[in-house]
Amino acid sequence: MLKQVKKTLVENKLVSPGQKIAVAVSGGPDSLCLLHVLHRLSAELDITLHMVHVNHGLRPEAKTEEVVLKKWALRLGLPLTVCRINVPAMRRTLGGSTQAVARLGRYRALLAAARRAGASALATAHHLDDRVETLLLRLLAGSGTDGLKGIPLRRSAGGLEIIRPLHQVTRKEIEAYCRRHRLFPLTDPTNLEPVYLRNRIRLKLLPFLEEEFGCHIRRTLARTADILAGENELLQQLTGSVYRRLATGNREEGILLVLPLLAAQPEPLQARLLRRALWEAGAERVTAAHIRQIKAVINSKSPSARCTVSGNIHVRREYDKLRLGGRLPAVQAAGQTVTLPVPGRVYLPWCGEWLQAEFVLPEAGPFPPATAKEAYLAADKLFFPLQVRPRRAGDRVRLFGRPGSRKLKDILMDAKIPRSMRDTIPLVLSKEKIIWVPGIDIAECGRITSETQRILHLSLESREKTEKDGVSNVAQDSEKSLA
Repeated sequence: MLKQVKKTLVENKLVSPGQKIAVAVSGGPDSLCLLHVLHRLSAELDITLHMVHVNHGLRPEAKTEEVVLKKWALRLGLPLTVCRINVPAMRRTLGGSTQAVARLGRYRALLAAARRAGASALATAHHLDDRVETLLLRLLAGSGTDGLKGIPLRRSAGGLEIIRPLHQVTRKEIEAYCRRHRLFPLTDPTNLEPVYLRNRIRLKLLPFLEEEFGCHIRRTLARTADILAGENELLQQLTGSVYRRLATGNREEGILLVLPLLAAQPEPLQARLLRRALWEAGAERVTAAHIRQIKAVINSKSPSARCTVSGNIHVRREYDKLRLGGRLPAVQAAGQTVTLPVPGRVYLPWCGEWLQAEFVLPEAGPFPPATAKEAYLAADKLFFPLQVRPRRAGDRVRLFGRPGSRKLKDILMDAKIPRSMRDTIPLVLSKEKIIWVPGIDIAECGRITSETQRILHLSLESREKTEKDGVSNVAQDSEKSLA
């Protein structure tokens, strides 16, 4: 056992001299074996260990497990961190089975504790039999190669590396090691309950396969998982190269996919790209059902279809684009209006931007056309102070150079402004008359001519940029101007 684990650690460079490793321990045979072996190897490999245990609060034995692990920490002279999680509360938020949510919460807690302890890696006790069971479990669930690759030897998560030193060790070898070294591990009675599919695979399917096809079937299936893992890595590289061409954005603003480019990819690659986008958007769990939901949004006749997946990832279609995650636009406050003095500036809470106004002389021209962030208008025929507000039902405007007024709703739809963004647009008004629709144009009444004596310059800046540039009087001044 010692030689096998050392070989796995050294040949795969899972640890390095001077490294601190957090070890996930439950008190069961697998984790106690892992802890004991790593402790025996720690001096030779020049690594330090920190025990981490998660109490899920689901079984009465949980308190006993804590007591036993505290004794092990004293016996080995190692620090121990105990984390407690509320699985029922997480399940109400995320949905899914108790087992799936408990696993998610467990990894969250383990990684957080490992980071606090100053560890750069988290060692878990997954072994060869776990890998085989996972392969069969996902095969029965209809997984693709991304799932059939099984449990990897190492992976990155939460800024740390998760390593599996027992990757090539069988359950029988672990049980024999525990007996030989008199470790007396705890047993989890739920591992014997046939209600769980994984338990039925362990207790019924694998013994049947061994009886029918020989005792080497477990290692054969483990090799199959390794082969699939290698092929999946190649597919991941292909997915990454395509993803970089059709995806933009970040977790804060949301991941934006170009739908025509996505539709041009083969169906299996589309699913992989959507999975990648969900992970990038911050999803902690991605299932085939989530992908089906998103495809329904993509194929919807509505150009602004939407859904929510993985608990809190909002997916919105924005005409020929798809936004995954990001903050939802602020809800419009009924009747909210901000007064804009000229010169002056105000903060607009419904869109998170500052609006600045100033007068300039005609000689400063020529003036560029209006954009989403800036506009120049003839000030001679405007009434001051100006008002700024979100849109309202029935709004109309006659845009620069267009014949007659139109409903603002129709203008925004024609411009393919996503529905989720329409209520955030700050409309600038003079005496209840819209004079600028950012991202669309100024009104005809703001046309600059050779007769114009005074020019109004309007500019929008994000709150973050304004604060970065040293503007700090954020809310107090603007709140005074709320009408």
